[in-house]
Amino acid sequence: MSSAIFLDQQRAKTLIAKHGSPLYVYDLNALENRAKELLRYCQSLSCTPRYAIKANPHRDIIKLFSRLDLHFDASSDYEADEAIAAGVHPAKISLSSQQPPRDMKKTLQSGIKFVATSFHQLGIVEQTGWKDNIAVRLNPGLGTGHNRRTTTGGITSSFGIWHEYIPEVLDWQSKSGININRVHIHIGSGGDSKIWRTAIRLSLELIQQLPSVEILNMGGGYKIARLEDEKSADIGRIIIIFGSEIKNFATRTGRKLRLEIEPGTWLVGNAGLLLSRIVDIVDTGKNGFNFIKLDSGMNDLLRPAMYGAQHEVKILNDSIKTADYVVVGHNCETGDIFTPAPGDPEAIKPRKLNRASIGDLVVVGGAGAYGASMRAVGYNSFPSAAEIFINGSR
Repeated sequence: MSSAIFLDQQRAKTLIAKHGSPLYVYDLNALENRAKELLRYCQSLSCTPRYAIKANPHRDIIKLFSRLDLHFDASSDYEADEAIAAGVHPAKISLSSQQPPRDMKKTLQSGIKFVATSFHQLGIVEQTGWKDNIAVRLNPGLGTGHNRRTTTGGITSSFGIWHEYIPEVLDWQSKSGININRVHIHIGSGGDSKIWRTAIRLSLELIQQLPSVEILNMGGGYKIARLEDEKSADIGRIIIIFGSEIKNFATRTGRKLRLEIEPGTWLVGNAGLLLSRIVDIVDTGKNGFNFIKLDSGMNDLLRPAMYGAQHEVKILNDSIKTADYVVVGHNCETGDIFTPAPGDPEAIKPRKLNRASIGDLVVVGGAGAYGASMRAVGYNSFPSAAEIFINGSR
């Protein structure tokens, strides 16, 4: 089993018998261990780790990470409200949203660390009469991800203020009297530490133009390996790189910056899986494909259909024979697939799996992030998979 598949057949059957199918299963021990690992990495460099709530906003996960003293990144004021309702102090929340908060003045006064992502949002902040610190999100002109839909920087991304407009940001700061003490930069997802060295060097070049900035938030996007042939981001190594570059910046400019990062997937991705049952098996003839149909689909896990994301799939039976299958969901939608072709979201690619029978359980690994939080809820009126937690995966 890979790190993303942590249930054996017997335990899976027990959970399904108790909770029904389909079912999201999260490993509390794995979540806690991952958070503690991140805290250890950050402690050596006085780095503030924030959990990107959008990866999985389940209240039990937020409560666990809050108890362990992680801070949080919210992508909407609704997410911020959910975190506060779960017991998170507003001062531990950074809010960076495409849509302005419903009540900007209330948000600022609550203690939430607001990040303006456009000149329009800067204008709303000014209209409230606010005179304390805020942050801005910059688009550095660099983006990375396995396709454009997972890339959050560069000319194809709407996130943040374009880096060439920094003089206008400085002009706004001078006229408004509002201090910009923090910059948020997010480039997308990547596993190669060279990408992150390039990203922080570029970020520091931009911050050099913003003399009031004291904190650099390097965002999230720290890739995990959901399949055996994928490479995870070495986040410990990346944080060391960040620390080295910030130290060099201090030597060069006399400015000592503080660092923040905000992993989401890295913390929760491989601590969750989607458990489902085979409801049908069909084929399209001798020159076609064998299809396994599950009792779940894009209404539970949208990533494969949305942008061709690759997840490990395992049939939990005792068969010693294998066959090639395309795994699909139960929605009346051709794009509802679990095994898209790597690099081509619109194509399908069979996987070699245990010989399947209707009724067998199937587990989709690496579903702890952007699974339950990003599903096409209500499509075809199918109910959403329940979410449960187990203590210990083995």
